[in-house]
Amino acid sequence: MTQKEQYIYNCYLETSRKLNGQPFRYRKDFDGFEEKEEYAIVAKLSYFFSKFENINIKDFFEAPYFVHNEKFFELKYFTSQKAIKAYTIYETKFLPENPDHEQTILKIKDSFLFIYNFCKNKNIKLQDYINCKEPNSQWHDFLMHVKSRNVIVYALFIFPNFDKVIKTYDREIKEFTFGDTFSNLNFYRTKYYSSSKAKKLCTAIYDKLNSIGTVV
Repeated sequence: MTQKEQYIYNCYLETSRKLNGQPFRYRKDFDGFEEKEEYAIVAKLSYFFSKFENINIKDFFEAPYFVHNEKFFELKYFTSQKAIKAYTIYETKFLPENPDHEQTILKIKDSFLFIYNFCKNKNIKLQDYINCKEPNSQWHDFLMHVKSRNVIVYALFIFPNFDKVIKTYDREIKEFTFGDTFSNLNFYRTKYYSSSKAKKLCTAIYDKLNSIGTVV
């Protein structure tokens, strides 16, 4: 059983218990798991996530709990078209349209952690994140991070050069490549500036990370 398959199963365990207020612990011993009925489902999910690398695995398992507001989903459910549809709604509507929701707040925190680690690995300052772009790439790195669901757009408004960089791209090409995030950017910006929690959180985290530095 691969490390990725183990990670997928543990993500499912964590989500199904944590979102119902139940204690959980990650499974460490997978001896004999390949003989269980669940393994075929896990293997199918692993292939699916490998084929669609832009899908955030943790978000994929969380999505139906908030979109459908139900308490439990069997592992097999996540191989269905319903699960894919729930994930799409969660990522394109639920999270972006609710900046102060607890799940969106968690996503913002995770986004800044991802950005911080990215800056450390690139040996750049936090404020230079928006300008970072691979030499042969058509897109700035942060755009690909949004596409891969590692960064939510609310974490980007705090960066001074965000709007300036976004405007350098053709609108139609940008929206075709990255979808609703940038076609609805003004809507999300309004949500951000009128939020009671999200904007304060982004400001606090950004200032803190700037104060401690990110260059290793």
